[in-house]
Amino acid sequence: MIKKKIFIATAVFASICMLGGCATSKSSKKAAEATTEAAQQAKATPVKLNASEYVKLGQYKGLTIKGASTKVTDQDVEDQVNELAQDNASYEEIKDRKTVQKDDYLNVDYTTTINGKENSDYSDSNLDMHLGDGNLNVDANVDVDEKLIGAKVGDTVTIEFTFPEDYDDSSIAGKKCELAVSINMIEKEVIPEVNDALVKENTDCKTVKEYKKQVRDSLVSDKKSEAEQTNQETLWNKIMDNATQLKDFSEADIKKEVSNIKIENKEMAGYFGMSVSDFIEQYYEMSLEDYAKENLKKQCVQDLLLKENSIEITDADVDEEIQYYIDELGYKDKKEVLSAISEDEIHSELQYTKLMDALMKETTIK
Repeated sequence: MIKKKIFIATAVFASICMLGGCATSKSSKKAAEATTEAAQQAKATPVKLNASEYVKLGQYKGLTIKGASTKVTDQDVEDQVNELAQDNASYEEIKDRKTVQKDDYLNVDYTTTINGKENSDYSDSNLDMHLGDGNLNVDANVDVDEKLIGAKVGDTVTIEFTFPEDYDDSSIAGKKCELAVSINMIEKEVIPEVNDALVKENTDCKTVKEYKKQVRDSLVSDKKSEAEQTNQETLWNKIMDNATQLKDFSEADIKKEVSNIKIENKEMAGYFGMSVSDFIEQYYEMSLEDYAKENLKKQCVQDLLLKENSIEITDADVDEEIQYYIDELGYKDKKEVLSAISEDEIHSELQYTKLMDALMKETTIK
């Protein structure tokens, strides 16, 4: 996807945050900053509901769920170790072929012209790309990779399109543009051998053996965290299924929640080159309106559970969480934390965490 170059590191966070390894990272901090950027531009307004008017809780204590696996295999470790090699791949020019084929690696320059003027934020040079990965795609209707197939080294392929109306960068949303892609060379990917030298150069480990051990330890820790989250989601879904909705939400409240969803998902949907409506439909398999209704029901269920379980969050709890952001996630001070995530959001996260801890204690995991 064509993006402002400054956004590239944070946009890909979702796909790398669970990877293990020896190097220390502050990607969690970057993620919090990235995911709140859109919210700082337009703030979501919570819908106020009298929960007991809309929802009646069913059984939520003493439930039994199937627990997620925490097993880490030797293949899991090898796959993770091989990613180190993949991340350090180099590219060599293919000189005996000039015509671009499907799945080729290319080195290109690209220039985006908007309203007759080149936009440097959406232009770049010496970019290594893999056809099929959609590096330069803007949305589902603009398949740049497909248009490059059949071109020759030295050619410039020009594609005209219009940025989506809800594109994450509002300064160019809905504007017509021209993308010119110059093909510098066709390449082949060269994957290095995973040896002590590669490990020592790219991690804080000294040997492959040491690296594999730390990868396994990291994967075990991640697997446990993922299993805990999956178990909580399984329990929550069961609680939601057991809850009864007493009456429909008003059209006004649904409309407000739809607006909130658009604000909260705008950046992520834009990263995938999709409208928020299409993003929700594809990834949650329901319409934007149905997703809003589901959110409102979840809100009611959570409000009732918080009340029944006497869950309260104190100022000291919030301060402790802020200190965690500073000590563990690399934030400088309280001001920097609150610039990335609001106190209300921290309060809500703590409520959910405390609630799920209480509910999981009452649950049997098989």
